[in-house]
Amino acid sequence: TNVTRVLGKKVGALTLVVGGIGVSNIMHVVVEERTKEIGLKMALGAKRRFVVGQILFETLALTAIGGVLGLGIAWTVCASFPAAAIEYVGTPVISAQVAAITTGVLGLIGFLAGFFPARTAASLNPVEALRL
Repeated sequence: TNVTRVLGKKVGALTLVVGGIGVSNIMHVVVEERTKEIGLKMALGAKRRFVVGQILFETLALTAIGGVLGLGIAWTVCASFPAAAIEYVGTPVISAQVAAITTGVLGLIGFLAGFFPARTAASLNPVEALRL
């Protein structure tokens, strides 16, 4: 029904936001743990865009792995519920349009979750980073 669809969309949106917050926190920890490494790279001549690119690549890779795992779980649920003859759930399906939109939103959230820690990492003073 309509109530179920609206509730499902809200739960899905909140799941993406919470996932983005989790990825952002992970990347902040990565930057803190690798401050000396980043400082050394910058002291040896690494450009800011290299540092930003590295952190963004790691963030997007982490987000892509999570997205693929989530799609796999959704596919498993959609395949197993009709086979188990659970009638009150209905017949779940994966819509190509919704999957494409979700992939785009997930990519955007992943980019934003990694951009701010990457910018922080790229703005480190190499000398101060090596002292920490």
